[in-house]
Amino acid sequence: MRISTMGLILLTLITGCSSTSDLNKSAEMHSKAGDYYQAIGQDHAAREEYQQADKTFDRADNVFSLLVDLFEHVSKDN
Repeated sequence: MRISTMGLILLTLITGCSSTSDLNKSAEMHSKAGDYYQAIGQDHAAREEYQQADKTFDRADNVFSLLVDLFEHVSKDN
């Protein structure tokens, strides 16, 4: 039982980190796109990209997204 619990905790950390990493990469890309649009004078598009980056960063920090990823990972194994 103790090994199963430790395995579950380790699995949570591994899947959570990769998911958070993917979300952070996506948010960084939106932020870079916002910088680009602002540099070429497209303020409206830049604002939309910055807003999307903020939403994605918030999702990366959300514990619920980690639980969803864990559930998906476990259900794929079955």
